[in-house]
Amino acid sequence: MRRSLLSAAAVALVAYTEGFSVSPAGLRPSGLATCQSNRALCSQRPAVLALRAQADEVPEGFKAFTAGEKTLEQWIGQFSDERPSIRSMASMKVAEMYDEDGKGEEVIMRLMKMLTIEDVHERRSAVQALGMIGAVTMDPIIDLLLTTEDQVVRASCAKAIGAVALKNPELLPEFPQSALDGMKKAILEIPDPVTKIATVSTLGQIGGGDTRHGYPGCERALDVLVAALEVTDDMGLAAAAVNAVATIGQSNPPFRPKAVACLEALLERSSEVDGFMFVEQMIKSQLENLQGGGIVGELNKRSSGGENTDALNSLKKQFSGAQKGGFMGDSSAPPAKKAAAPPAPDDDWMSAM
Repeated sequence: MRRSLLSAAAVALVAYTEGFSVSPAGLRPSGLATCQSNRALCSQRPAVLALRAQADEVPEGFKAFTAGEKTLEQWIGQFSDERPSIRSMASMKVAEMYDEDGKGEEVIMRLMKMLTIEDVHERRSAVQALGMIGAVTMDPIIDLLLTTEDQVVRASCAKAIGAVALKNPELLPEFPQSALDGMKKAILEIPDPVTKIATVSTLGQIGGGDTRHGYPGCERALDVLVAALEVTDDMGLAAAAVNAVATIGQSNPPFRPKAVACLEALLERSSEVDGFMFVEQMIKSQLENLQGGGIVGELNKRSSGGENTDALNSLKKQFSGAQKGGFMGDSSAPPAKKAAAPPAPDDDWMSAM
């Protein structure tokens, strides 16, 4: 139970310190692309693509946008700016200029050191810059992930690996195996739940890819999650990995049989692991979605103009059970009269807010 509470607290801590977009497990349909779960990163894809594009001409009546002539040192200084747009531009310019003087390795190591500082703006800007620089940053990031004792730094490292995947989706099928091996070691050998959940999230992003834009995920990232689920008895890790595996399988049809087999094997042994009752329900729900049933299956079926009677019946049963259990109101019933609220005491300061 203590481990479960730590794992739940880890989600909140990662969200607070690193800006992860977190939702309660099982509430987000697994059919959505994994990269959508991190909106702070995904929202920057248009800016990255704009940076790469070379406009042929500026339309009449418009001025060409220029970021202004600054040195690399000046752009790094902008990492602490209060304005998100300035920080984003600074990260892109640093990634663009980092090796202009042949000192790219020194710049990368400087960005790595910024992952250890307290200022959240500078740390996040460094994460983005490392991601845009690309695969050459993998070795130092993995080294720091596995050697630091600071869980916030480890979460930043995991997020930096995810940024590399997001900003360089063409690398996903051949994502560096050394990075995947390092993340596997992190989730299985480092007891810190923050590190486990942050790393599983990144593995889900690498495995899920960006299929909406034509970039399939990395099957070897799924293999890492499968291997972890075969041996773990950590409820927090299992819950995060189940969602990641299901999302990868949903967004990458060629990987779906492997994802289903993984979840079925975990379901078989879940009854033998103390505290896995919650995980067991998640597995059943995700298997139903992957196999064409459940809420996600119904949404997918209806979007293609088809019918799915089994899924409709399943939805009706779920809604009926939720109504009977008091978790959902019955819209067909007349609204109940609200009891008058007792007068608030004079010293109740909250009543005046």
